[in-house]
Amino acid sequence: MRGIQNVSAGVKRDPFWDALKFALIFLVVYGHIVILADTSSYKVAMFNFIYLIHMPLFIFVSGRFSQIHDRKRYLHSIWRFLKLLLVFQILYVFLFEQLSLEQLIIPNYHLWYLLSLVFWRLMIYACPNRLLAQRSLVIIACFAISLLAGFINIGEPFSLQRTLTHLPFFMLGYYTADFDLRKYVDRIPFLVAVSVLFVVFCLFFFVLQDSYSNVFYGSIPYWAESSSETLNRFLGRCIFLPSTLLAGLLVMRVVSANTTYAKWGVRTMFIYIWHPLVTRGILEPATASGLIPKSDFMLLVYAVVITALMLFLSRFRVLKP
Repeated sequence: MRGIQNVSAGVKRDPFWDALKFALIFLVVYGHIVILADTSSYKVAMFNFIYLIHMPLFIFVSGRFSQIHDRKRYLHSIWRFLKLLLVFQILYVFLFEQLSLEQLIIPNYHLWYLLSLVFWRLMIYACPNRLLAQRSLVIIACFAISLLAGFINIGEPFSLQRTLTHLPFFMLGYYTADFDLRKYVDRIPFLVAVSVLFVVFCLFFFVLQDSYSNVFYGSIPYWAESSSETLNRFLGRCIFLPSTLLAGLLVMRVVSANTTYAKWGVRTMFIYIWHPLVTRGILEPATASGLIPKSDFMLLVYAVVITALMLFLSRFRVLKP
């Protein structure tokens, strides 16, 4: 997203990171569309595959471009995210929800990311440099917080549960900003990366056919009716953290092989902010009523078309967030 670029002036854009952001924003759009399909093995597998990767990796990129080079500009970037959240929270609640106190304290749909980003950047801004310098200690603490957060029944209000759960990805990105990560990623053979990701998808398709939203969303506490289910959710989070890191590295390797679409990566904030207007306002009622087909293939086509539409509309200055 445009807002996750480094807040210092004059930073040269790297086509690799722009290409990665565009690939991830397409997964965001497709992830919000694939759930409209009738229940099938493909739907469940694709949902799990996308949610294993896209937001953790997006948050990682956000952390990488959250270094403080100018404290005034840094605060301005935080204020910008907060303004976007307030404006589009009002817009989407007005369009799609019934006004209530709950809707005022729970970020609507996809907007949780903006509020979490505000919290993460405020944390970096407020933390003493001597504390941030303890990299290993901070990373261990972040993973511990992520795992333990599921035992706190916070849920969705103010995106606090997600902020704590996804904290390790942000801090890992923050701490890798000072070296060329692509140099290490490119050591992974391209065919190996593609093959492993394909195997992961096949595991979700043929074996792991349950929806793991309680693990991926980060907003659902571990607590369940049975203690065994509570334990399973905790263990699922323990498996998810290293798995998504590995999958993220493989996705970066695949993206690094072709950065021709990097020019679209600068428009990901626009796509992120505006795409639910089409997916929720038009596509969802149209598929629910049977007006247009919602086969697995057609939903993929809709994702491509909506992404292309967003890229076209992003040319109009009046719509830019």
